Amino acid sequence: MPKKIPVPPRLLSLAREQAGLVSSLQCDAVGVGPSRRRNLVTGGSWRRVTRGVFDTGDVLSTLHPYDVDRLRSAWTALLANRRSIAVGACALALHGVKGLPRRILPEATFARGVARKSRDGIMFRQYAAGLETVEISGRKVVTVERALAQALPTLTRDQAVACLDNALNQGLIRTEDLARIRSQLVNRKGSVAVIALLPLADGRAESPPESHARLRCHDAGIAPDDLQRDFFDARGRFLGRADLVWYLGDGRWLIVEIDSHEFHGADRQVRHDATRQNGLVSEGQNIVLRFFPGHVTGGHFAGEVAQILRQEGWLPGRALPPRPSRRRAARAR
Repeated sequence: MPKKIPVPPRLLSLAREQAGLVSSLQCDAVGVGPSRRRNLVTGGSWRRVTRGVFDTGDVLSTLHPYDVDRLRSAWTALLANRRSIAVGACALALHGVKGLPRRILPEATFARGVARKSRDGIMFRQYAAGLETVEISGRKVVTVERALAQALPTLTRDQAVACLDNALNQGLIRTEDLARIRSQLVNRKGSVAVIALLPLADGRAESPPESHARLRCHDAGIAPDDLQRDFFDARGRFLGRADLVWYLGDGRWLIVEIDSHEFHGADRQVRHDATRQNGLVSEGQNIVLRFFPGHVTGGHFAGEVAQILRQEGWLPGRALPPRPSRRRAARAR
């Protein structure tokens, strides 16, 4: 039996940075030539994704499977041609923007508007010259602002708002950047509907499911009075930060917590969420509801919230107690 030659650790390390993928050029650079690649594919250790791109199966264990899928699409398009530039949803995935669909189309473009024929499910788009780019892991990627303008018309309403929220929340764009995104959207196919969504963006949302829940409430005419509000007990001890809240008067609040396995899946985070909920309800004057993404998208979420608001006499536009200072919240935690 021929001796099995290990794959160089340097190549596997590179693969982990690229969602498990490597290119022929990268393989050649460390001595894994065509015959060795062929044997790895034939033996089932690797899989050929497209011409010149191979899946080693070696990915970072810290990545959520959904993120692996998205990043794999992005790197497939980049590695298929060494001169390609990541665009659209693929660029957003590489920037770490959350809210994208689980599966995105591998897409890239080339400098100076050069045209390339799409192949194997990879879309090589032709954009005008002068794309603003940054470098991520040694490859060119359009800026978050430009990527949003390219991707938003291809997304659903929930996905588009969630991506905008998350980009704002991470500080990847600022509120004033929305005006430039709007100008880049003008005259694009499907841009009218997307432009109407820009005012709904809110960087306080800390996960896409929270963005989706806020949209459901907005559509039902019960938009939250506040988001990500800190709560303290009578002695000033920090109880928790609530996702969506409605003020019921007399110091009472309806608090809605949105949990998600995708975004809050770790055991430590689940325990933290449970402790936070216990703290928020411990004072006995708040009503706390906890929902999972399936509840939000199932059609009954907004109705349940609206029913409680009616029962508790909630009035939209009621003056809210002042928000606790960030300094006090940080000191309490």
